[in-house]
Amino acid sequence: MATKKTVTKTTKKAESGVSVNLSKKSGKRAVKIANRVGLKVLLFAFIFVLCGGLIGGAAWWIVCRNDCFEIVGSDNISLELDKTYKDEGVKIIAFGKDEKDSVSIDTNLIIDSEGNLKANEEGTYYIKYTSNCFKYGKLFKVEKVRLVTFVAASEGGE
Repeated sequence: MATKKTVTKTTKKAESGVSVNLSKKSGKRAVKIANRVGLKVLLFAFIFVLCGGLIGGAAWWIVCRNDCFEIVGSDNISLELDKTYKDEGVKIIAFGKDEKDSVSIDTNLIIDSEGNLKANEEGTYYIKYTSNCFKYGKLFKVEKVRLVTFVAASEGGE
């Protein structure tokens, strides 16, 4: 003959002696309370994030409204081959602070002992400005380029 076995499943709550007995009426009420608290928490979190974003955006605008990374003078310059060019550099302000010392220059022009730029051949050359400051060097990776064209003396003298 087959014997019938009954299996009982116990949980840690049952083993610890805590039992919760909810009737249908009290269960529905608990669900309603949980939903109400959840909506309040969700609404509070949404308002908190919205206000934080607005305050953060306003603070960013106030601190950064005058920031710039601009070439001083013209972006394109044309010179006669026998002339030299004294670079005017860039104006760089990041987070309201002058960051001119953070700028590095890369060029394919010849730099003489006085800091003037010149070329031995006709052509278009570049001066590239990059910064290692946080805003324009790491956050946005901005670089500016000035083009300097050297032409023969007869072409540029007219």
